[in-house]
Amino acid sequence: RHFESAVALCMLSRGTRFLSAAPLHHIQRALSSARPHGFASTPLAPLLKNKLRTASFPGVSKQRGMSACPGCSDQDMEDYGPSRSEVFSTPLAGTLERYDGHVFICLSSPPETWPSDALGVPTAGGLAVGTILSGKVKAAMKNMPEGTAKMRVTPCHALSSDEEGDLLYFPPSSAGGSRKLRTFKAASEEALQTFVDEVIVKGNTDTSAVPSKPLDRKQLFVCCHTQRDKRCGVCGPPLVTQLSSALGGGGQVRACSHVGGHSYAGNVLVYGNDMDWYGYVSPKDVASFAKALEAEEPGVVSVKLWRGRMGMTPDEHKAKVESMA
Repeated sequence: RHFESAVALCMLSRGTRFLSAAPLHHIQRALSSARPHGFASTPLAPLLKNKLRTASFPGVSKQRGMSACPGCSDQDMEDYGPSRSEVFSTPLAGTLERYDGHVFICLSSPPETWPSDALGVPTAGGLAVGTILSGKVKAAMKNMPEGTAKMRVTPCHALSSDEEGDLLYFPPSSAGGSRKLRTFKAASEEALQTFVDEVIVKGNTDTSAVPSKPLDRKQLFVCCHTQRDKRCGVCGPPLVTQLSSALGGGGQVRACSHVGGHSYAGNVLVYGNDMDWYGYVSPKDVASFAKALEAEEPGVVSVKLWRGRMGMTPDEHKAKVESMA
């Protein structure tokens, strides 16, 4: 009875912000410990569980089917979570190989259902966009300017504002250092070829040959690919939820598949004019991330967590960190 009264008081007096601030596995543990006292059979139990699923975590409703660390136990959190023993055992700067562009493919299926190779996951129309696009991009690299590093292709979990199969393109910087970020729609293999030829190879992000619209906010991607590596499946989903809530309208946060560097989970990519990667990100970093990202050009949000930036080599990443020390 005391537990039930305490939870009810917290919900009434402090609202959903109280529940949002607490790690989900701690709340789940409290629910479990209360079962012997009959709490689970009271009217308040389903109400609290519903709050945990929806209103208490504002970012969840925006991400189709996302939940905080699906099926995680306390042991999972200890072995694979942000406090696991390997965290900060390796310097992060220089752990990112150079690349010069990134395409994300929006999928409606939740990350916990993706196989180890998520590129083969088909869209609702049955088109394996990831496999097709990845093959076309690799074939097109021979037509890219000399010295161009690889272009990445990565599935991500669609937001309610996305359509399945949307292509979110983050190109190399222009001569002036700025980028035009756009969402492209290519629903057929022919359209995907046009996207590669016009947008990636020719660099024409304003082309009318492929329908598109601007991406006008900061875009964050969090690796949640549990079937590739459980560390990403444990660390990623809570970050998606909490970053979505903390950023509000200042940015969009999507779960994504494997980006490389499982051992650095949680891996968070912050894409705007700069394309920065961070590792070992945990829920305690969310507030500082959100605060720093309020700036128009935030630069490196956290030197300690920074892995690198699009267009730079590992040696350049290390030199940049040394210059900021």
